[in-house]
Amino acid sequence: MDATENSNNATPLQRRWRHRAVLALTYVVVWVALWHTTHAFNRLAGADLWVPCAGLTFAILLEYGGRAAPLPLLALLLVRWPVDVGENWLYTVAATLASLPGYLVAAYILRRRPGGKRPGAWRFDDPSQVAAFLGAAAFGALFAALLEAHLIQAAGRSPSDLSWLEMVGRSGAGAFIGIATFAPLALIFAAPLARRFGRGKSWRTGNLVPAVEPPPLRLSLLQGGLSLALLGLLLWAPHGAWVDQLHSFAILLLLPVLAWIAATHGVRGTMPMVLLYQLGIVALAADLAQPDLAQVAMIALAASGLLTGAVSQARLVDIARFRDLAEVSNDLLWEFDNQGRLCDLRGHFSRTVEAFSSQLGKHWREYVAQQEPDTGLAILQTAIRDQQRFQQVVLYLRLPGQKAPICTRNSGLPLFDDSGEFRGYRGTTTDISDYQRIQAERRQAEIRLQDYDRNLEAQVEARVVERTRMLTEISQRNWQLANFDPLTGLPNRNLFFEQLRKSLQQARRQWRMLALLMVDLDGFKEINDTLGHEMGDELLRQVAARLRQCIRATDTAARLGGDEFTIILTDLEQADAAEAVAVKLVARLAEPMLLGDLTAAVTASVGMVLYRPEWPANLEMGMVLLRRADAAMYEAKRAGKNDWRFAESQGPEGASPT
Repeated sequence: MDATENSNNATPLQRRWRHRAVLALTYVVVWVALWHTTHAFNRLAGADLWVPCAGLTFAILLEYGGRAAPLPLLALLLVRWPVDVGENWLYTVAATLASLPGYLVAAYILRRRPGGKRPGAWRFDDPSQVAAFLGAAAFGALFAALLEAHLIQAAGRSPSDLSWLEMVGRSGAGAFIGIATFAPLALIFAAPLARRFGRGKSWRTGNLVPAVEPPPLRLSLLQGGLSLALLGLLLWAPHGAWVDQLHSFAILLLLPVLAWIAATHGVRGTMPMVLLYQLGIVALAADLAQPDLAQVAMIALAASGLLTGAVSQARLVDIARFRDLAEVSNDLLWEFDNQGRLCDLRGHFSRTVEAFSSQLGKHWREYVAQQEPDTGLAILQTAIRDQQRFQQVVLYLRLPGQKAPICTRNSGLPLFDDSGEFRGYRGTTTDISDYQRIQAERRQAEIRLQDYDRNLEAQVEARVVERTRMLTEISQRNWQLANFDPLTGLPNRNLFFEQLRKSLQQARRQWRMLALLMVDLDGFKEINDTLGHEMGDELLRQVAARLRQCIRATDTAARLGGDEFTIILTDLEQADAAEAVAVKLVARLAEPMLLGDLTAAVTASVGMVLYRPEWPANLEMGMVLLRRADAAMYEAKRAGKNDWRFAESQGPEGASPT
């Protein structure tokens, strides 16, 4: 039996090793094939503008580090060994391999950038990371070009028509173009598939929610057609139509179209188009009077395409994040223009009222029912007249399809354009009818208690005890509903912000640090969808119990909604204590959970931020900390999940002083 178990355990390991061997062989074959294709095309075109294989080398070094260096080294030897055998073969071989040290240094810098920890899969949706990538690529290409030029001169194989500086410049530029064009393509499209194949997983990723809304097909076809038309104009225009250097600068006509594509498709749609443009420029190399100008154009296309695509990708991700949050929100998210006309509705609340789809364009005042004296209609009208924000304004609204008005709590922000002109309001509406009904029951109980006191004085003591108990239960239930999550028993969003405010003030009075942790479950949606919502609820209850076990009685764990939790750690002397809690949380939540007769497992991504007592101790500071912890949590998810990240230490930006 033991032998059978060992055999079963060894089978997946052997399969993974076979998969990795296939990936290594595929990489070398693709590298060699790309080198020969580029070399043959350069001979036909009469110009050596770029080094695409440098992109494949830089990509695998950035993905796997120095342990992957033997693969491009083997590929280099395969393509150069028959050619480099000669009198000074040692210098020639060294010149061939000179690019690897430069790329290794640049990749090491990127992999060990500030923070000191491996970031996981490299992403190109952060402009700062893309700028660092381009800087490291330029450094690696220049380093490799300097070393290679020196060794080529030592071997006596330097071109006679080029000076040493021209040789370095042209070689470095070609390597940079290859890295900036092919490395992102390999890391964006090929690396995720290779990662899954190497781990023995399926190629398919399933039906996932896209991080970015795909652009319309008609727009993509228009952009592709315009790009092909411009390339065709450059390729087949008569030679007399361009004059020497202007022929090269005419290539820059592609930049506006590339920027348009980047703005709508992000970096995933931009880099294939950059490759298409680069191929068009290489095809023009034979007709260009000055290849150096073509290299300048290729550098501009690669760098601007990658940077513009990263900026656009970050913007599209933010838009998609708001779209997803709006789709799952139980509140009503609305927007009306400067005339008070409703122009947008989102959220689960709006979908439950089907008649809302025909209400756009009507004035917001048409939905306000006759108000009770204690509602905030006057406050709302004053805020809108003065173009000020309003928060937690209670209104009775008569919604389409509803028989009776509902009680709501409303918050809104004024919108202004770049010139300062008022554009309208955007805000949220929450149904608090159940809360108001409980409040009414409480008031009725108080009235009945007063009547009993007046009319039944002889039995006042017994009745007071009974009614007091009833009133206490109602009040406790009301407070419980308002401040605690009914599923997990943890504090909800309202109580969390109150606890955060008090904890910040206490930390500043006692001059101690405080830590705020954001915890998001990885894989909860799959369990909820496959096992059912009852099992998903049970899993959330067990997660809440484990959170309580990992913190002290003086700390606070709360559920913000869905599978998102937060923790406040108070009275900290060192950041190590918060790190220990984060490590304990990640390990504890990764342990399997028993759901009925089934066993399920989820992991957690934790973001953590520290509050220092010299900072302000107000709720605005708390919101700044919450945003930083949320950003650190998403950094942990991008790094591969089942991990934690500290937010970068920085001052209290965005918070007003006390």
